[in-house]
Amino acid sequence: MVWSLGSAKRRRKLVQEAAKSRASALSWQAAWVTVIVYNIVGAIDIYSTIVAIGSGAGFEANPIVRAAMVHTGDGWIAAKLALQGLISVMVLWFPHWIVISFFTVATVGNAWIVYNNLVIAGVF
Repeated sequence: MVWSLGSAKRRRKLVQEAAKSRASALSWQAAWVTVIVYNIVGAIDIYSTIVAIGSGAGFEANPIVRAAMVHTGDGWIAAKLALQGLISVMVLWFPHWIVISFFTVATVGNAWIVYNNLVIAGVF
């Protein structure tokens, strides 16, 4: 898809489609709800990761996040929050139903990971 944005015509079409999606009250509301839920799940993910690792019962399975933890200490939290912010802005910029659908599925998957972290840590 990235290569398809190479032409000015395709970029204009994307901008028009994004504006059209933002003009829909239903799409706009759905995007906000999913972004809010995503950020709540993301914050709980940070907490659950800290609890699971701190309890000694778990480790970070994502190699990119694990490397960030090793090299930045607690800086991984700021990096994760910044990435969440960027993704949130992208979804709000283009609240098309396909984007919202994929984003919702990804958020549910992340919520499952959070639940699993809390089970590993013995919270549940």
